[in-house]
Amino acid sequence: MSAQVTVYGAEGCWKCTNTARALELAGIVHQVVDVDAAGLRDELRDRGIRELPYVVLNGGGSWTGLRLDKIVELRRVAV
Repeated sequence: MSAQVTVYGAEGCWKCTNTARALELAGIVHQVVDVDAAGLRDELRDRGIRELPYVVLNGGGSWTGLRLDKIVELRRVAV
């Protein structure tokens, strides 16, 4: 079973880029959404999200920031 993940990030955000890259290297299916291009920055801020990337799991759960521990955990579950 492969995890499906959405990474909300922004251009020039190194944590966003590294999160997406780590997910790719772990073989975890994911999509990246640019919050500025999608017009989501204010909506996320209104929801209390103060740090990017904002990572949302298809089956529930989320986190903010570069969390390699969470990606390792996802990899274990996805195998």
